Amino acid sequence: MKVRVRLKTGGKIELQVLDLSPIGCMIDKRGWSAQVDERVLLQFDGLGFQPGHVLWVEGENAGIEFEEFFHEAVLDRLKGELAAA
Repeated sequence: MKVRVRLKTGGKIELQVLDLSPIGCMIDKRGWSAQVDERVLLQFDGLGFQPGHVLWVEGENAGIEFEEFFHEAVLDRLKGELAAA
């Protein structure tokens, strides 16, 4: 599953989601020099932009914490898409 990320610089990048929870996601950050505390906007298919910030960076992965948690039904749909990918 891919997520579109709008960066504070105004740039946009599409990244692979590796894991998803109600409070955030882990992404493969290759192609992006993510910085801890960097604010981003995430857009999952069929949804508006979700504000968040980079919580951690380790190797090729980064953890993003959402500012607003997903509704349970939305999260279930996204997890289903992630599992199918």
